[in-house]
Amino acid sequence: MHSYDVTHMMFNELDIWHKKTETEQQRRYSLLTARILFPALGCLMLGTLIYTIVTDGSLFRRDVFTPWLTATLIDFYVGVVALSVWVAYKESSWLSAALWIILVICSGSISTCAYIALQLFNLSSQDPVYLVLFSSRNRQVCAPSV
Repeated sequence: MHSYDVTHMMFNELDIWHKKTETEQQRRYSLLTARILFPALGCLMLGTLIYTIVTDGSLFRRDVFTPWLTATLIDFYVGVVALSVWVAYKESSWLSAALWIILVICSGSISTCAYIALQLFNLSSQDPVYLVLFSSRNRQVCAPSV
């Protein structure tokens, strides 16, 4: 084997290692970003809710029941149905799925962000963020080979 071939093989292996390391770093940053983003969004929604209650009072007043509120509520509950299907798929027991679905129905984005954040913290730092979409029972089928 010529020295050129050995050098070429070494650089090729180094390039493969660098790409693998770069991909792992991107996964870690993506996961870290998502782990920060969803709790922050949940806190933003909680703060908005508290601020609105303190400054404007209860939602259950006759003057706030407008066609826009009806449209907003329909939009919200269509999203709740979609999210509930995902939660039922993800959860290993019907009891925990039902609990999370009730929380999402009652508190909306606050519980949604909490649920997603918990799911993100269940991933290892080597996992790609998209695995949060899958049930732990199905992750092996979806996980990329590195």
